[in-house]
Amino acid sequence: MMALHPPKTLYKFPMGAINNPVVVKNITAAGLEELYIDVNILGNLLICFDAESSATVVSAGEEHLLPERIERVERSLVIEGRNMGTYFRHRQKQKILTEIHLPLQTKVNASFMAGVIILNGGEGDVDIKGQFGEVAGITHSKNVNISLRGGDVSLNELSGKASLNISFGSATLGWKELRGTEQVNIHCGFGGVDLLLPSHITPIEEHGGLFKKKKIATLSGTTIHATVGFGGLDVLNWDLEGSDEK
Repeated sequence: MMALHPPKTLYKFPMGAINNPVVVKNITAAGLEELYIDVNILGNLLICFDAESSATVVSAGEEHLLPERIERVERSLVIEGRNMGTYFRHRQKQKILTEIHLPLQTKVNASFMAGVIILNGGEGDVDIKGQFGEVAGITHSKNVNISLRGGDVSLNELSGKASLNISFGSATLGWKELRGTEQVNIHCGFGGVDLLLPSHITPIEEHGGLFKKKKIATLSGTTIHATVGFGGLDVLNWDLEGSDEK
Protein backbone atom coordinates (compact mmCIF):
# COMPACT_ATOMS: atom_id res chain seq x y z
CA MET A 1 0.00 0.00 0.00
CA MET A 2 1.09 3.55 -0.68
CA ALA A 3 1.77 5.71 2.36
CA LEU A 4 -0.98 8.01 3.51
CA HIS A 5 1.12 11.09 2.75
CA PRO A 6 3.33 10.64 -0.35
CA PRO A 7 6.48 12.81 -0.50
CA LYS A 8 5.87 16.31 -1.84
CA THR A 9 7.90 15.54 -4.98
CA LEU A 10 5.07 13.33 -6.24
CA TYR A 11 2.75 16.32 -6.09
CA LYS A 12 5.20 18.51 -7.99
CA PHE A 13 5.55 15.95 -10.80
CA PRO A 14 2.34 13.87 -10.84
CA MET A 15 1.80 10.95 -13.19
CA GLY A 16 0.56 12.03 -16.61
CA ALA A 17 1.82 15.60 -16.25
CA ILE A 18 3.94 15.65 -19.45
CA ASN A 19 2.43 17.69 -22.28
CA ASN A 20 3.75 17.78 -25.87
CA PRO A 21 6.29 14.96 -25.47
CA VAL A 22 9.26 14.80 -27.83
CA VAL A 23 9.81 11.07 -27.24
CA VAL A 24 7.16 8.36 -26.90
CA LYS A 25 8.38 4.76 -26.81
CA ASN A 26 6.40 1.57 -26.28
CA ILE A 27 8.35 -1.54 -25.33
CA THR A 28 7.06 -5.08 -24.83
CA ALA A 29 6.84 -5.64 -21.07
CA ALA A 30 6.91 -9.45 -21.11
CA GLY A 31 10.23 -10.69 -19.71
CA LEU A 32 11.48 -7.19 -18.87
CA GLU A 33 13.57 -7.41 -15.69
CA GLU A 34 15.72 -4.29 -15.47
CA LEU A 35 15.73 -0.56 -16.14
CA TYR A 36 19.32 0.47 -16.88
CA ILE A 37 20.06 4.21 -16.93
CA ASP A 38 23.39 5.91 -17.62
CA VAL A 39 22.80 9.59 -18.39
CA ASN A 40 24.84 12.72 -17.61
CA ILE A 41 22.05 15.29 -17.24
CA LEU A 42 18.99 13.26 -16.36
CA GLY A 43 16.45 15.98 -15.60
CA ASN A 44 13.32 14.90 -13.73
CA LEU A 45 12.43 11.22 -14.02
CA LEU A 46 9.27 9.60 -12.65
CA ILE A 47 9.29 5.79 -12.57
CA CYS A 48 5.94 4.01 -12.14
CA PHE A 49 5.57 0.26 -11.79
CA ASP A 50 2.14 -0.44 -13.23
CA ALA A 51 2.89 -1.69 -16.77
CA GLU A 52 1.30 -4.93 -17.94
CA SER A 53 1.62 -5.70 -21.65
CA SER A 54 3.62 -2.62 -22.65
CA ALA A 55 6.28 -0.56 -20.90
CA THR A 56 6.38 3.11 -21.91
CA VAL A 57 8.87 5.97 -21.96
CA VAL A 58 7.61 9.53 -22.47
CA SER A 59 10.01 12.50 -22.49
CA ALA A 60 9.70 16.24 -22.96
CA GLY A 61 12.41 18.87 -23.23
CA GLU A 62 14.99 20.09 -25.70
CA GLU A 63 15.75 17.28 -28.11
CA HIS A 64 19.52 17.71 -27.95
CA LEU A 65 19.44 17.08 -24.19
CA LEU A 66 17.23 13.97 -24.25
CA PRO A 67 18.80 10.48 -24.10
CA GLU A 68 20.35 9.29 -27.37
CA ARG A 69 19.48 5.67 -26.70
CA ILE A 70 16.19 4.23 -25.47
CA GLU A 71 15.78 0.59 -26.40
CA ARG A 72 15.22 -2.88 -25.05
CA VAL A 73 18.30 -5.10 -24.95
CA GLU A 74 17.36 -8.66 -24.02
CA ARG A 75 15.74 -8.34 -20.57
CA SER A 76 16.77 -4.73 -19.94
CA LEU A 77 15.33 -1.37 -20.94
CA VAL A 78 18.45 0.70 -21.65
CA ILE A 79 18.46 4.50 -21.47
CA GLU A 80 21.79 6.21 -22.19
CA GLY A 81 22.84 9.76 -22.88
CA ARG A 82 26.12 11.67 -23.04
CA ASN A 83 24.66 15.17 -22.98
CA MET A 84 27.07 17.00 -20.68
CA GLY A 85 28.95 18.69 -23.54
CA THR A 86 25.72 19.73 -25.24
CA TYR A 87 24.42 21.06 -21.94
CA PHE A 88 27.41 23.38 -21.50
CA ARG A 89 27.45 24.48 -25.14
CA HIS A 90 23.76 25.29 -25.50
CA ARG A 91 22.60 25.50 -21.88
CA GLN A 92 19.13 24.42 -20.86
CA LYS A 93 16.01 26.44 -21.62
CA GLN A 94 13.36 23.83 -20.76
CA LYS A 95 13.01 21.27 -18.00
CA ILE A 96 13.71 17.68 -18.96
CA LEU A 97 10.74 15.55 -17.90
CA THR A 98 10.57 11.79 -18.36
CA GLU A 99 7.89 9.34 -17.23
CA ILE A 100 8.47 5.59 -17.41
CA HIS A 101 5.99 2.78 -16.74
CA LEU A 102 7.45 -0.64 -15.94
CA PRO A 103 6.30 -4.03 -14.61
CA LEU A 104 6.06 -4.27 -10.82
CA GLN A 105 9.17 -6.42 -10.25
CA THR A 106 11.54 -4.46 -12.52
CA LYS A 107 14.99 -3.73 -11.07
CA VAL A 108 16.28 -0.16 -11.28
CA ASN A 109 19.99 0.35 -11.98
CA ALA A 110 20.67 4.05 -12.54
CA SER A 111 23.64 6.40 -12.61
CA PHE A 112 23.70 10.10 -13.43
CA MET A 113 25.70 13.29 -12.99
CA ALA A 114 22.73 15.53 -12.19
CA GLY A 115 19.05 14.77 -11.92
CA VAL A 116 15.99 13.80 -9.94
CA ILE A 117 14.57 10.28 -9.73
CA ILE A 118 11.08 9.79 -8.31
CA LEU A 119 10.01 6.24 -7.46
CA ASN A 120 6.30 5.46 -7.44
CA GLY A 121 6.01 1.89 -6.17
CA GLY A 122 7.96 -1.11 -7.43
CA GLU A 123 9.26 -4.27 -5.78
CA GLY A 124 12.51 -4.94 -7.67
CA ASP A 125 16.00 -4.08 -6.41
CA VAL A 126 16.96 -0.40 -6.55
CA ASP A 127 20.56 0.70 -7.13
CA ILE A 128 21.05 4.43 -7.77
CA LYS A 129 24.34 6.33 -7.95
CA GLY A 130 24.31 10.07 -8.57
CA GLN A 131 26.72 12.96 -8.32
CA PHE A 132 24.21 15.74 -7.62
CA GLY A 133 20.45 15.50 -7.36
CA GLU A 134 17.53 13.95 -5.57
CA VAL A 135 15.93 10.55 -5.07
CA ALA A 136 12.38 10.62 -3.74
CA GLY A 137 9.10 8.76 -3.57
CA ILE A 138 7.86 5.40 -2.39
CA THR A 139 9.38 1.97 -2.99
CA HIS A 140 8.46 -1.51 -1.78
CA SER A 141 11.82 -2.94 -2.84
CA LYS A 142 13.50 -5.30 -0.37
CA ASN A 143 16.98 -4.21 -1.46
CA VAL A 144 17.75 -0.50 -1.90
CA ASN A 145 21.18 1.08 -2.40
CA ILE A 146 21.45 4.83 -2.99
CA SER A 147 24.63 6.90 -3.13
CA LEU A 148 24.75 10.65 -3.78
CA ARG A 149 27.74 12.95 -3.62
CA GLY A 150 25.48 15.93 -3.10
CA GLY A 151 21.71 16.05 -2.80
CA ASP A 152 18.64 14.84 -1.00
CA VAL A 153 16.89 11.53 -0.41
CA SER A 154 13.22 11.53 0.58
CA LEU A 155 11.58 8.10 0.74
CA ASN A 156 8.56 6.61 2.47
CA GLU A 157 7.81 3.05 3.52
CA LEU A 158 11.20 1.40 3.03
CA SER A 159 10.37 -2.19 3.94
CA GLY A 160 13.55 -4.25 3.52
CA LYS A 161 17.31 -3.76 3.41
CA ALA A 162 18.40 -0.24 2.51
CA SER A 163 21.77 1.48 2.44
CA LEU A 164 21.77 5.25 1.88
CA ASN A 165 24.98 7.26 1.62
CA ILE A 166 25.03 11.02 1.09
CA SER A 167 28.26 12.99 1.22
CA PHE A 168 26.63 16.42 1.35
CA GLY A 169 22.88 16.94 1.67
CA SER A 170 19.97 15.48 3.58
CA ALA A 171 17.75 12.45 4.02
CA THR A 172 14.11 12.31 5.11
CA LEU A 173 12.67 8.84 5.64
CA GLY A 174 9.13 8.17 6.78
CA TRP A 175 7.14 5.19 8.03
CA LYS A 176 3.50 5.22 8.97
CA GLU A 177 4.14 1.88 10.66
CA LEU A 178 7.10 -0.45 11.13
CA ARG A 179 6.56 -4.09 10.14
CA GLY A 180 9.72 -5.73 11.47
CA THR A 181 11.32 -6.21 8.05
CA GLU A 182 13.14 -2.86 7.87
CA GLN A 183 16.96 -3.07 7.96
CA VAL A 184 18.08 0.45 7.12
CA ASN A 185 21.44 2.23 7.33
CA ILE A 186 21.69 5.96 6.58
CA HIS A 187 24.97 7.88 6.52
CA CYS A 188 25.14 11.61 5.81
CA GLY A 189 28.54 13.26 5.93
CA PHE A 190 27.47 16.91 6.03
CA GLY A 191 23.82 17.94 6.26
CA GLY A 192 20.99 16.33 8.15
CA VAL A 193 18.74 13.32 8.60
CA ASP A 194 15.07 13.33 9.64
CA LEU A 195 13.32 10.08 10.55
CA LEU A 196 9.52 10.23 10.64
CA LEU A 197 8.26 7.36 12.79
CA PRO A 198 5.10 6.22 14.57
CA SER A 199 4.60 8.09 17.84
CA HIS A 200 5.23 5.04 20.06
CA ILE A 201 8.75 4.41 18.69
CA THR A 202 11.61 5.66 20.87
CA PRO A 203 15.12 5.95 19.38
CA ILE A 204 18.35 5.03 21.14
CA GLU A 205 21.03 7.72 21.04
CA GLU A 206 24.48 6.18 20.59
CA HIS A 207 27.37 8.09 22.14
CA GLY A 208 31.06 8.09 21.33
CA GLY A 209 33.09 9.34 18.39
CA LEU A 210 32.67 12.48 16.33
CA PHE A 211 29.43 11.48 14.59
CA LYS A 212 25.85 11.82 15.73
CA LYS A 213 24.20 8.41 15.80
CA LYS A 214 20.72 7.13 16.50
CA LYS A 215 19.31 3.63 16.41
CA ILE A 216 15.75 2.40 16.20
CA ALA A 217 15.16 -1.24 17.12
CA THR A 218 11.83 -2.99 17.64
CA LEU A 219 10.93 -6.38 19.10
CA SER A 220 9.47 -7.38 15.75
CA GLY A 221 12.90 -7.06 14.08
CA THR A 222 13.19 -3.54 12.65
CA THR A 223 16.66 -1.99 12.85
CA ILE A 224 17.36 1.54 11.61
CA HIS A 225 20.81 3.13 12.04
CA ALA A 226 21.36 6.79 11.21
CA THR A 227 24.73 8.57 11.29
CA VAL A 228 25.50 12.24 10.59
CA GLY A 229 28.99 13.73 10.49
CA PHE A 230 28.15 17.44 10.71
CA GLY A 231 24.53 18.55 10.94
CA GLY A 232 21.23 17.56 12.49
CA LEU A 233 19.77 14.14 13.28
CA ASP A 234 16.14 14.22 14.36
CA VAL A 235 13.41 11.68 15.02
CA LEU A 236 9.95 13.12 14.41
CA ASN A 237 6.36 11.95 14.83
CA TRP A 238 4.96 10.72 11.50
CA ASP A 239 1.39 11.59 12.51
CA LEU A 240 2.36 15.22 13.08
CA GLU A 241 4.97 15.75 10.36
CA GLY A 242 3.66 13.49 7.58
CA SER A 243 0.61 15.65 6.99
CA ASP A 244 2.90 18.57 6.12
CA GLU A 245 4.53 16.74 3.17
CA LYS A 246 2.21 18.43 0.68
